[in-house]
Amino acid sequence: MRAFQRFSSISLLLCLLIVCQIVHYSRGQFIDDLETDPDDEEDESVEDETPEEKAARKNIQQDSNLPVDKLIAKYGYPAEVHYVTTEDGYILTMHRIRRQGAQPFLLQHGLVDSSAGYVIMGPNISLAYLLADYKYDVWLGNARGNRYSRNHTKLDPDGKKFWDFSWHEIGIYDLPAMIDYVLKSTGFKRIQYAGHSQGCTAFFVMCSRRPEYNKKVIMMQAMAPAVYASETEEHPYIRAINLYFRSLVGSSVTEMFNGEFRFLCRMTEETERLCIEAVFGIVGRNWNEFNRKMFPVILGHYPAGVAAKQVKHFIQIIKYGRFAPYSYSSNKNLALYKEHIPPRYNLSLVTVPTYVYYSSNDLLCHPSDVEAMYKDLGNPKGKYLIPMEEFNHMDFLWAMNVRKLVYARMLRVLGKITDHKKGNSTNSLANKNVPQNRRRRR
Repeated sequence: MRAFQRFSSISLLLCLLIVCQIVHYSRGQFIDDLETDPDDEEDESVEDETPEEKAARKNIQQDSNLPVDKLIAKYGYPAEVHYVTTEDGYILTMHRIRRQGAQPFLLQHGLVDSSAGYVIMGPNISLAYLLADYKYDVWLGNARGNRYSRNHTKLDPDGKKFWDFSWHEIGIYDLPAMIDYVLKSTGFKRIQYAGHSQGCTAFFVMCSRRPEYNKKVIMMQAMAPAVYASETEEHPYIRAINLYFRSLVGSSVTEMFNGEFRFLCRMTEETERLCIEAVFGIVGRNWNEFNRKMFPVILGHYPAGVAAKQVKHFIQIIKYGRFAPYSYSSNKNLALYKEHIPPRYNLSLVTVPTYVYYSSNDLLCHPSDVEAMYKDLGNPKGKYLIPMEEFNHMDFLWAMNVRKLVYARMLRVLGKITDHKKGNSTNSLANKNVPQNRRRRR
């Protein structure tokens, strides 16, 4: 039965992926028919709602559609939008929760994510708000190709050349450009940094290939780092997506996961449940920490779009067990890298003090891979296995008790709280009140 359930989740995901691509390339009437304004009509199934339930539902609808800066401002935090141009011409959007004169803290998202990942669960859960409450100047990055960074000084986002990048380029160009911009804007010499999944991958690429940036970061907080992946090869989704890329349709795809199938997941309660199961089939199942009421908000911001080459690059490191740049043909590799296969990234050159957070039920970042990576880092400062067996890859952002399970440890590592400090203990953090001049979530 368990095998059948897992197969069903993966099958559903592949169906959604195929529909996603059909919708993207057809540009037909399909989206126009499905994409309706939630304020235009009421669902017949909510006629018996209480005023409080109706207000909560409308609040969720609103949060599903607000861009990140408007979402931040809605909850009473000072929001700014900044634009950064990379050395190779990509124009990136950064969101900021401004605290003038405070230590800047850069948060970088994972694959198919955006800056929204650090705010969508609201002021009582999300990391960006917590760091702002602890008096950091919070900057939220957006990697090239996601919905907030689909621009270039010369290239057209609808053209093939725009999408010829992976997380290697995000590490080589995007992160350095954003770090330099933050330092120039604030006058600080160094930033604090936290990354989730690909936000760690790109960071380690940067520090190993552009080691001068090690000096610009005080400390790295690495959540679910997608770096070594020898234990991920048997993941059914990875096998399925690899087969997709080998197909006639998949081989020509340049852009992926730009949110088209969110409409399918919203159709009925049953399709929503199946979509959640599909997500669990990828990242690990943890119903106890998942707030289903928030799934419409998640769907409103995920997935945020990636280059197909990013996904192919991850599959490459899974298949060959080497954390290395993108591999082309033998001749092209020789021209680019002076070797027939790309040389490994040297993690010993990552000299930024690094603290690692990982979990047992993360289907994308196996604990043994994380621990192997940790040993190879140039300056590891500690690792923390989340004390919940069911904790999955996305729980680092979405879990209802993530503040108690993860962020409390992070604040201690940063020196912001201690166990004996009255009013700021680990146990009290999960119930930490948002300042009174800010509106509480739901």
